[in-house]
Amino acid sequence: MLCLMILASLFPSQWSHARDAGSQSDSLRVLVWNVLHGANDVEQGPEKALQIIRETNVDLVLLQESYDIDGERPKLGEWLAEELGWRQWQGESAHLCVLTPLEIKARFFHHPWHGVGAELTDEQGRTFIAWSIWIDWRAYITEELRDQPTMSDAELLAAEDVRSSRLPQAQAIIGHLDGIGHRSSDVPVLVGGDWNTPSHLDWTEDTARIYKHRRNLPLPVSLAMQDAGFKDTFRDLHPNPVQRPGLTWSPMFRESDGVATGFERIDRLYLKNPDQPRDGWILRPVSGHVLPEVWEDNAIPIEQRDFPSDHGALLMELAWEKRSAVSSVDPVLLDVLAFNILRSGNAPGPNSADSLYEQPRHDAIAKVIMHSDPDIVLVQEEYGDDRVFRILKEHEPSWHRRDGGSRGQATYARYPIEPIDQNTSRVLHPEGPLVVHNVHWKPSPYGPYIIQDTLLAEQPIEVDAILDASDKGDIYFETYRSVHPALVENIPVILGGDFNEPSHLDWTEDWARSENDRWVSNPTATRLGPAIGWKGSQVLSDPGSYRENLDLEGPLPGLQDTFRHVRSDEVSDPGHTWTPRYVNGTQGRGHWDAAGFSDPAEAQRTASLDRIDMIYVSQQLQPLRVFVLGDQGDPSSDIGFEEWPSDHRAVLATLRWLPPKEN
Repeated sequence: MLCLMILASLFPSQWSHARDAGSQSDSLRVLVWNVLHGANDVEQGPEKALQIIRETNVDLVLLQESYDIDGERPKLGEWLAEELGWRQWQGESAHLCVLTPLEIKARFFHHPWHGVGAELTDEQGRTFIAWSIWIDWRAYITEELRDQPTMSDAELLAAEDVRSSRLPQAQAIIGHLDGIGHRSSDVPVLVGGDWNTPSHLDWTEDTARIYKHRRNLPLPVSLAMQDAGFKDTFRDLHPNPVQRPGLTWSPMFRESDGVATGFERIDRLYLKNPDQPRDGWILRPVSGHVLPEVWEDNAIPIEQRDFPSDHGALLMELAWEKRSAVSSVDPVLLDVLAFNILRSGNAPGPNSADSLYEQPRHDAIAKVIMHSDPDIVLVQEEYGDDRVFRILKEHEPSWHRRDGGSRGQATYARYPIEPIDQNTSRVLHPEGPLVVHNVHWKPSPYGPYIIQDTLLAEQPIEVDAILDASDKGDIYFETYRSVHPALVENIPVILGGDFNEPSHLDWTEDWARSENDRWVSNPTATRLGPAIGWKGSQVLSDPGSYRENLDLEGPLPGLQDTFRHVRSDEVSDPGHTWTPRYVNGTQGRGHWDAAGFSDPAEAQRTASLDRIDMIYVSQQLQPLRVFVLGDQGDPSSDIGFEEWPSDHRAVLATLRWLPPKEN
């Protein structure tokens, strides 16, 4: 009795009582719980787990570590089912179990360690599918960062697919769900368990400021689930990871040898609702908590704890509701990389301080591309040297290449490529064609350099004069004309690369009013950043304003800048791609800054920072996320590499596409 009283104190009353009669029939309560070693590490651990399940009044428990209970009793899930009078499905799994009072209509098996599932039906005949999963615990990314805080972003992310098998295992789960039709099912699908890695929704710019061992990174396991159409139920309800962290690891093991553990939300429940729901029924998250809400005194020995696991238990309440059928077309996720590789990847490199400086950089460039895992790569400065492509092809034979661009461009894709014009291609995706235009506008005249020279000459800045002096001519209109037929025919268009010109979306009045300066070691009293409507970006986004110059009839659809579509604050998030830091004295490059000069004016022109590598898309493609890849430690590099192999940072965009039904 004392044990039960203490247990009750760990949980708030709203989780310890029966549901309101009015909501009971339309709710589904789910507990996702890794019960450490079958609850054997704690005195009366199985009994404590049983009481928690009873007190939370759930309809479904997705168990991990459902091992044999010490003594003569069976595995934890089977024993709990006997005690509760419920049903369970563990099959040949070493430790995964679906435990429920609901009717089990079908049983599914993926892997003894990684996935078991069941099709369940409630008393009203509403059906859903539930999977209990677990993936690799090794190379826990939060503690990797804790123990090696100077690790590059790329090396840190390798914890997910090189030093562990988490990402391949998650992809295998998704692939299995595809193979047996669960991702396209007409009933809701739940996938919950111990993911042994945090979510990209928790590793954000804000949480990186607060938590010692986090960065703003695209963690791939949770992104894979999101890209597969699954919603993180807890984060859907509680979108702010600062205010509601939802930590499940670890209420029991808070430190080891005096070092704090890597506290994270690694136990998650994902939901995918059908596009055309059977009888109209879908599930919607309505509340979510992590148990225990009160952590026990850390001085209490493990075996005497009342909560019998090292993982917190995720308790989610979902509501059944009716919804009309929506489009049955599955979205396609496309990853596109724009990357100027500098001098075909040959020496000299961009920074004389790097080991790559006097070496060919093809392996390093290919490593960036493979790490990004894109579907399409827009390469500038390849100039017919296919060594990077050959490395990609050796690792994955499905790659295709088209070179011969007007200024050294080459387009790589995982699908066949057909030529349209010198810089425009048709990528033959299985769901339908995509038109891709690879941009490499000439580097001069370059507006920011003209402004620097004007300020150094102590002359006033006249915006119209700057625009006239930096105008690159008909290339703006040629670029749009190349994709106009596809835009009119409603074919998706991707247009990206090295524009060698800033965007009017960056050189704004808001930037001009800020204290930011693009000029490194600016010796003048005027910041590099007046509001300027750079012509190229305006032609692409608002071609209707240039109808006479374009000399085109009919509609003139505009293109959207993916980076600014997703990341709209040009002041706090400039996204500079030109240029990564280098040391003064690097061959062929001006001074980065005025280091070593007593008078900064003697070092000029020093570097001018800007976002000149961009990806534009047509309205059929929805930008979901955009990252800048570059030198480790620079604020503009979302994903950093210890030695970056180019003088441009690269841009990686993930696009969502709903292909026409007839395809």
